[in-house]
Amino acid sequence: MARFSNGSDHVRRRALAVDALALVDVDSLRDKAFARTHQIMTSVDVVDVMAEIARPVPVGVLAEALGLPDVSADVTPVAAAYHPHVTPGADAEAALTRLIAVCGGPTELAAARIGLLVQACDATAGLIGNGLSASLTGKPAEQPVLRTRRRIDGEDVTVSLAGTPFGAGPRECPGSRHATALATGVLEALRGFRLTETETTWVSSPNLRMPAVLRVTRG
Repeated sequence: MARFSNGSDHVRRRALAVDALALVDVDSLRDKAFARTHQIMTSVDVVDVMAEIARPVPVGVLAEALGLPDVSADVTPVAAAYHPHVTPGADAEAALTRLIAVCGGPTELAAARIGLLVQACDATAGLIGNGLSASLTGKPAEQPVLRTRRRIDGEDVTVSLAGTPFGAGPRECPGSRHATALATGVLEALRGFRLTETETTWVSSPNLRMPAVLRVTRG
């Protein structure tokens, strides 16, 4: 993946992701995220936004925009195994194998597509969960991605993202507009809903700050 590469490898692999995103209509992402979320909410009384919307909706919409089927069920376990100090289980390995096949086989382009979908999972879910929590509690929205990793001389190095939620410089997230559009569409569809619990449980992660569960119902 581009983020774990340096020099010419990083430039080449990042360009694959940038080129793929350049073909995506950002406004369409927002509209389709809104439509999918609205459809889900019309059929339920209570929903855990983090499990049923914040991850599968952005991933499914982006996958469609990239010309892929809805692979959110496979992206979720791969994204969970992607975090530091997590040993991938058999389900994540099997999901990754399926993703590689769907994205075109073991190529750098497939890796770029999978990387985009993985980033559209937890990171965008954090934007949605933190934004919704803030709007319904009146508290300031917290930055979802606190730290990231870089590989330098074969070693993983932790980099703080304080104040720069999408990074900066040559490694700035190329999908910031896309993630924001997806999150905006979801949040617009959730207007008029309220939290069912007064306390929020947060994900236990050194790199992420986002709700683990966020149940809402119609206000």
